Amino acid sequence: MKSIELRAQPRTLIGKQVKLLRHQSVVPGVVYGHHIDPVAVQFDSKELSQALRRAGTSATVQLLVEGTESPYLAIFRDVQHHSIRQDITHVDLQALSLTETVRVPVNVVLVGTAPAVQEQGGVLMHTLLELEIEALPLDLVPVIEVDISNLNKIGDQITVADLDIPDTITVHNPPDATVVLVTYQAEEEEEAVEAVVAAEAGVPAEAEAEAEE
Repeated sequence: MKSIELRAQPRTLIGKQVKLLRHQSVVPGVVYGHHIDPVAVQFDSKELSQALRRAGTSATVQLLVEGTESPYLAIFRDVQHHSIRQDITHVDLQALSLTETVRVPVNVVLVGTAPAVQEQGGVLMHTLLELEIEALPLDLVPVIEVDISNLNKIGDQITVADLDIPDTITVHNPPDATVVLVTYQAEEEEEAVEAVVAAEAGVPAEAEAEAEE
């Protein structure tokens, strides 16, 4: 994966003064790490949003802080949003050491098409949306892709143990945790909804079923 670059400038405004930055489409942030002193920085909101979309919370970025000799290798640790507009209002990034592993959450993305859904009318249940992984910084990945094309019949599932994870990455989720499965849940939900509708109409579910017959 091509390295993601993100530019930042040193930040002098702190506390309530950072509101002035946000009105100028500038987002305040902090870079920290156990081997560096915290650095107050600020970002162009558009550039920051683009980098965050690509990196997520599990891929590294090359953080270029103006006036600093070399970039920080960092990951996003905390991203705060406006409660209504959902604009990014503040970010924390952790500077990493190339020789120390880091533990982060990574999104699970389903790829392909499940025959059990296409051919048998099953319902795909994506039950594990993210994994907790640990790796050296350069071995981190933005997402874990899960191929669902081998889910051939209803009842088939994929667990954490079935995932194709590189040897350089340790997964901390239980191996038997279900990531995705195919079920009959749609029919069960439809029956439950029909029963509720019948009950609200004052018609016993059994009577409604007999009437349909």
